[in-house]
Amino acid sequence: MFIARPIDAVAGLFPDRAHAEAAVASLLAAGFAPFSVRPQQPDRCRLQDWGRDTTIMNLYLEGRQQGHVLLIVPAGRADRERVGRLLSHHHGHAVYHFTAAAVESLSILV
Repeated sequence: MFIARPIDAVAGLFPDRAHAEAAVASLLAAGFAPFSVRPQQPDRCRLQDWGRDTTIMNLYLEGRQQGHVLLIVPAGRADRERVGRLLSHHHGHAVYHFTAAAVESLSILV
C-alpha cells in the first residue's frame, strides 16, 4: 500500500482505536470529515511523494506498525488550529498540517 503525502490536511497518530474513535466523533460533530489510514499490512507500506517530509512519514509508519491509528483530516489553513486542538485533546500526537509547499507542527496546541 502506498500512503501519499496529505495536502491541505491535518494528520496525527492516536495510541489506540478508542482514542481515534473519540476524535472522529468530535471532528464529525464539528463538521470535519476525518479518515483513518488502515493498511492491511502496515509493515509493507511504502512512501509516495513525501520528499523532504519523509521523516514525518517514517514516524507515521512506525506508529502504525506499533498499533497506533493514523487519522487524516482535510483542513485548509483557516481550520488547521481548530482541527489540531481536537486531535490533541483526544491524545493525538505527531500532529501536522500539510499544504502543497509546507508542513507545520501543531503538536503543541492544547
